[in-house]
Amino acid sequence: MRRRTFIKAATASMGGALIASCAGKLAASRPDMTGLSPITPSTDDDIRTYLGADYWGNRLQDWRYNNGQIECLNDEKDFEIRTVSLLTRELNNAHSPGRISARVQPIAEGEGFSGFLLGVGAGRLDYRAAALANRVSGEGGGFMAVIDDKGQLSFRDFSDSEKTLSYEKYEIIGENVSNGLAVNWDNGVVLDCHIDPVEGGLFDVRLIAYDAKTDAELGFIVRTGVESYQLAGGMMLLSSSAVGTQGSRWSFADVRTGGDKIDVDQSRGLEPLMGCMHSLNRNVMKMTAQFMPINLDKYPRARLEYKKEGDANWSNGQTRDIEDGFVALYRVDDWDYTKNYRYRIVWPDSDQTLFEGEIVADPQNSKELKIALYSCIIPTARALDREGIPKKIPQEKTLGRYTPENIFFPHTQVVENCDGHEPDLYVFCGDQYYETYPVRRGSHTKDAKLDTLYRWYLWYWTYRESIRNRPSIMVADDHDVLQGNLWGNAGDASEMPKEEDGGFKWDKSVVRMVYRMQHGHNPDAYDPTPIKYDIPVTYGSFVYGGTSFAVVEDRKFKSPPDYVTNPLDTRGELLGARQEAFLKAWKDMDVGLPKVVITASIWGSPQTDDKGEPLLDYDANGFPPDGRTRAVKLVADAKALVIAGDQHLGMVAHQGVNDFDDGALFFAGPATAAFWQRWFEGGGKLDNQYKGGANTGNFVDTFGNKMRVLAVSNPKVTHAEFEAGNETWGKFIADRDLKSEGYGIIKVRHDTKDFVLENWPWDADPKTGKQFDGWPVIHKYTV
Repeated sequence: MRRRTFIKAATASMGGALIASCAGKLAASRPDMTGLSPITPSTDDDIRTYLGADYWGNRLQDWRYNNGQIECLNDEKDFEIRTVSLLTRELNNAHSPGRISARVQPIAEGEGFSGFLLGVGAGRLDYRAAALANRVSGEGGGFMAVIDDKGQLSFRDFSDSEKTLSYEKYEIIGENVSNGLAVNWDNGVVLDCHIDPVEGGLFDVRLIAYDAKTDAELGFIVRTGVESYQLAGGMMLLSSSAVGTQGSRWSFADVRTGGDKIDVDQSRGLEPLMGCMHSLNRNVMKMTAQFMPINLDKYPRARLEYKKEGDANWSNGQTRDIEDGFVALYRVDDWDYTKNYRYRIVWPDSDQTLFEGEIVADPQNSKELKIALYSCIIPTARALDREGIPKKIPQEKTLGRYTPENIFFPHTQVVENCDGHEPDLYVFCGDQYYETYPVRRGSHTKDAKLDTLYRWYLWYWTYRESIRNRPSIMVADDHDVLQGNLWGNAGDASEMPKEEDGGFKWDKSVVRMVYRMQHGHNPDAYDPTPIKYDIPVTYGSFVYGGTSFAVVEDRKFKSPPDYVTNPLDTRGELLGARQEAFLKAWKDMDVGLPKVVITASIWGSPQTDDKGEPLLDYDANGFPPDGRTRAVKLVADAKALVIAGDQHLGMVAHQGVNDFDDGALFFAGPATAAFWQRWFEGGGKLDNQYKGGANTGNFVDTFGNKMRVLAVSNPKVTHAEFEAGNETWGKFIADRDLKSEGYGIIKVRHDTKDFVLENWPWDADPKTGKQFDGWPVIHKYTV
């Protein structure tokens, strides 16, 4: 058992500012209070981005696993505090000892430091939320126990909300406090951090350094009187250059933990397969398996297996390559959709189950079909790696950086509430992630694919249990392909620089990867011919739950904006000729079934300014008006309901053709979590109000499109109140208490032949809570 001798000269060298406490002196020579156990040791002869089930790296492109070591790859300026979360370890509230140890070694010259970040979230965050901490300090950030490139040990603050890149050092006692340790970096250093309970519910924290080769003790420091809230929450490894410089980066190996202060939960690990999505269209079942960024040279393919309920043996399905985006695509053409199945994904040469779930029988019209409607979801109110979280308007509360008020991910409450309805089908109508959240965008870098995957994995982490055993349909929207706005233009003008020119602006292999990951499991396209740059399409139809569905991509063929012509006179394509032909044909398909169209955005522009006047917005699908009106007429002819997302504004509205309500009914679900806000404020002045709603009635948007609004869930501050305090160019609100966010539920009731449209706040328990005012809206359908 290692012991240390307290060196009085160490405290003397600190001057008279600090008098060592009795507890501190004893800590210097205290025996180890707990042993260590390795975190799932790995000796794989492998180089890969995936770090292993116990680890989550911020960001994916900043770390790699290299033959037993976890290596930081980013030493660029302004990328301080690169982190790796220990997913299966968490500091609890017990007044008990704990310990973490790892071998660290610099792998690039320069100034910087490495070690541990402890207490992320102060016990208030879900472990997945705490796993995102990086770069910028703030409330709930915890503190660091580190060694720098000069061999100096220190404890540093990561909870300061004002000086967020200062990482100021705490006062300490110990050996070699002022001068660095005599470190042989070629040997590496073992950092051994002890958390020792002392009287008064406090803790002493000791950081001891050993030569990794000789096991010789190099020195120690002690931080005394640490309060318990600082030692609850997430645990991380960190590698950092000096602030504002390109500096050192570090590797880690032999990570170990121990003690009753640290909870161990192996179920929290992220295994090589993140999850699966599937769809069922009569006798065709399609599935995607989304893998973590594994080494595809070693694991190039995976196999689908399934068995019918009651069967003892698994049937072999397809063995498919894991494609760009780390996704494998499966298809079974003779599926018995009247039966329940189990499925699993395995490596081809083993029976190891990587992921498993259930594919339930198509309920057909045996019961009401319940559809969950999601769109527009950000993981954080403010990015975690940018300094400052200023209020956008005075009404907002201050958001602590590492608190539930700022980190929504993994959206536990809204997911649990939505799942409480027991949906039969999940529909995700776009903006599954945003390119600037929770960290700065990397779409302009060589690592654009890994950067996109980082955001996509957060979406999957949120919803994978919801969709494990239920079919899902997805429509990618503009932010999914890394654009603020998308006028897809069938791929034309993609080589031009501005989004307003039309087309897809980022690396086309990234765009194809996104559609492969998000659309690969969708039912077959009506006409699968790709658009320019071999970008795939997904528009088509399927039947499920006794309902005929059409999936439409209302961004992919849309014309770029025309800022010169009067908006009332602009002309162009919304759906494009190919999708218009599909909808015309779909009208005569599936005779006798109710019909639902799934698309990204409402086909109109029902939004107003602070005076109640219509706003001009070429991103909204009121543009171009001729293409919009053709599309509305086609779905009206099919007698279909349209469900959508995108605008962040929950709404039910008839979109008109010649009159205000002679077209199709649209239900735009609310954003699940978004920053940009929109309003529709009628002020009780519109004609033909619905059930006396002040914000309902007949409306003409800036493109001349007629519509009748039946229900709307505006933000909880009026547009006028927002504008009175807004000092930015946009319409940003971060404080969730000022917004109206959540999800939609659509019920297709076959017995009464109607659609029930529900709009639920994210934090409302469906058993006891209430929907937004104006809902539900019940609409009869005809077939």
